[in-house]
Amino acid sequence: MGSKTDISTLQGLIKTFFENIETYNSIKASLDGKMTQESYAGLLSTTQQNLRAIEMQEQEQVKSVEDLESQITKLRNKEAELKEQLEHLCAQRAEKTMVLNQSQGSLKKAQVEVAGLREEIQKIENTPRHLKKM
Repeated sequence: MGSKTDISTLQGLIKTFFENIETYNSIKASLDGKMTQESYAGLLSTTQQNLRAIEMQEQEQVKSVEDLESQITKLRNKEAELKEQLEHLCAQRAEKTMVLNQSQGSLKKAQVEVAGLREEIQKIENTPRHLKKM
């Protein structure tokens, strides 16, 4: 057990190894804080694509909202038109109802008069005919 091994070379290599690790960690930390040109271009491109997709969705939503607003406006106009027609029909019905009531009153008077004249004719026909000659 008497021979001694020279480890000074090994110690030098280990020292260099740890120094290289420190340098690597320092450079890595520096690069982690900085964006590379490729990663910047990729991030920008992806973000622009996302923006275009969202803008397309926004345009579709705007068109959908405008279409719905247009449909609602048309329905409101149609509703107003129908209300006007309904009011006109109600006025016509009221006028016709008034004329009907007057006509029914006149009809009842005429029916009473007809019934009275029929009775009179009946009485005349039932009267004996002892007519004097002139």
